[in-house]
Amino acid sequence: MRSNTPSGRIVLLLLSLVSCAVAGTAAAVPVDLSTPSGLNPGDTFRFLFVTQGKTIATSSDIADYDTFVNGQAGGATYGGTTVTWKAIGSTGSVNARDHVGGFGSSVPIYLPSGTKIANDLTTGTGGMWSGSLLAAPNQNIDGNVSALFLSYTGSESDGTAASLYHLGYNAANYGAPFNSSSQWLSAPGTYGTTIPLAMYGISATLSVAPAVPEIDPSGTSSVLALVGGVLAWAESRRRRSIP
Repeated sequence: MRSNTPSGRIVLLLLSLVSCAVAGTAAAVPVDLSTPSGLNPGDTFRFLFVTQGKTIATSSDIADYDTFVNGQAGGATYGGTTVTWKAIGSTGSVNARDHVGGFGSSVPIYLPSGTKIANDLTTGTGGMWSGSLLAAPNQNIDGNVSALFLSYTGSESDGTAASLYHLGYNAANYGAPFNSSSQWLSAPGTYGTTIPLAMYGISATLSVAPAVPEIDPSGTSSVLALVGGVLAWAESRRRRSIP
């Protein structure tokens, strides 16, 4: 149970300060994320990463965790635009699968390296909320393998909030980023929420940009020749019109 004594509050403050210090380990240079292979112009998709830094999970406001994962993303961009992120977490009043949006949609999920980890945002086979992923979600925003092994989620394996051990309680469900089974989101046991752990972040839905048309050099030459011919004709007529 969380302590309300002066000494208990001091301990909680110290842990919060430690969490903030560790959270400062996000990438210093913004990462430019690349389109995963196999996608075509107009296709939509999302990225998922696990943070390099840690945070405590005493807040019952999901926006606090969104702020944390966006900070950990370090201003990562896709197609020249800064990507926004949502924390994959549940509080007493918010389910993770509702919070991140798109529940039931067919948008695939990828790691920063381009590895696909889920076919869609459903509870069906291959879905993000099915209790099994196609690959372990163990990459940081830069695509490197995480050095952290636990991530706060406050969630059950289907993305709903744990009935008791959600974010903001005195202990919370956590996930194991090196596991592609249901344990990626809901591993056995709980962690006291004053102990700093990593978190997962998932991007807003992104769209592959249309391909830029290539210029045919031979076609360009023809156009230039035509323009040159027209200009020469116009100049000839101008000279003939001069008395």
